[in-house]
Amino acid sequence: MSFNKTIFSIFLVASLAASGVSFASERDYQSTATQLQQRLGKVLMTTIQEQGHIAAIDVCNEQAPEIASAVSEELGLTVGRTALKVRNQDNKPNNAQRDVLKDFEERWQQSKASVPTETYVNDDGHTVWMKAIVMQPQCAACHGKSIKPELKQAINARYPNDKATGFDIGEIRGAFVVTSN
Repeated sequence: MSFNKTIFSIFLVASLAASGVSFASERDYQSTATQLQQRLGKVLMTTIQEQGHIAAIDVCNEQAPEIASAVSEELGLTVGRTALKVRNQDNKPNNAQRDVLKDFEERWQQSKASVPTETYVNDDGHTVWMKAIVMQPQCAACHGKSIKPELKQAINARYPNDKATGFDIGEIRGAFVVTSN
């Protein structure tokens, strides 16, 4: 490489770094989703243990968006969740996310060797990374097939259009969505 090309390359990288342009890696996307999962999971499990499942509904409704916002701000990527059957209507998938979720279900049926992930570029030119959320035993009380009547009533009071029930443990329940800014 010539001296001029080297100087230009250094200038370009320095300019992009100074402009705030970030180049997220697969690891960055994974880390962002993991942070949301761990932080939300910790608050949910603590609330369930100390106050019960009904109190956890408020955590999902009020604290989950705040936790996602904090993780997004800290890590420089936007993180959230979506599903084909959502509880919170604000989490409805767009068409591309819906296609990925359907693909996740098909891939999961063929092999459960690894949790599916997918990366694509959205219409705004931002990279979107998705990772399937697999239904875990601790989620069954609120998302399973047998929800206690008082819990179901509390869910319906907070989420009148709830569709996020009827899952078996081990099924794909939704996905984490991480988007570059």
